[in-house]
Amino acid sequence: MINDEPPHKRDMSMVFQSYAIFPHLSVYENMAYGLKVQRLPKDEVRERVARALELVELTGLENRAP
Repeated sequence: MINDEPPHKRDMSMVFQSYAIFPHLSVYENMAYGLKVQRLPKDEVRERVARALELVELTGLENRAP
């Protein structure tokens, strides 16, 4: 059950209904934030963000401000 795991060990994400981004971070940095908090290896963060960018058709825009 999910309640048996501490929050930082749950393999779960969330999507906010209103904008919940860091305006001072790039698109990439916003997308990578949660993965970095989980202390995933840098290579895995890069791979996951790249896949997510492709999925939402934002590849090439990752260095822009949100």
